[in-house]
Amino acid sequence: MASFSSARATLALLCVSLSASAQNARSLCRNGESVLFSCTLRGANQIVSLCTAPDAPPYTSVTYRFGTSTHVKLTHTATAANHKHFSATVSPASPRASVQQVWFEDRGFRYIVTACDGGDCDARGGLIVLKNQRPLLTRACRKNTPGDQPWFSRKALPFGSDPQNISSTDLIRAEDYDNRIELLYPPHPR
Repeated sequence: MASFSSARATLALLCVSLSASAQNARSLCRNGESVLFSCTLRGANQIVSLCTAPDAPPYTSVTYRFGTSTHVKLTHTATAANHKHFSATVSPASPRASVQQVWFEDRGFRYIVTACDGGDCDARGGLIVLKNQRPLLTRACRKNTPGDQPWFSRKALPFGSDPQNISSTDLIRAEDYDNRIELLYPPHPR
């Protein structure tokens, strides 16, 4: 009887472990970090993730990762110590819809992670990469991918109606900027 209980306990532990790894399967966030945003991009097996550490406020870092689960191609981390930060804004997209954006700049490139909130957006989220305001990459998140989170966690980014109440961390600062969201969210004809 003891071996049967032991086998059930081992099976239960294995199921919990597989469930936890399945939750992180579509994120490039690491242990001790929480997912701020993460999705698999259409037309590629690449993932874009924004991660916060620790997993609850106050956050000491915000990290952008782009690549696959076996090879991260680009990482950008903002901390108080390195004086880097991310920027954030909200833009109207269509009736009753807004596009929330978080971005950083590095060597003349702007990397913009987006999420559509409300309304009828063609894409729920995605990635835009600009060089001198010219698009280099525009990819929407795949639809209905298990484990993806193509929206921003309200815990870190409440995106309130007050433009200065966008973020709950100093590592993400509110800015009013046109990031050319029409590249990913074309206006609907009237």
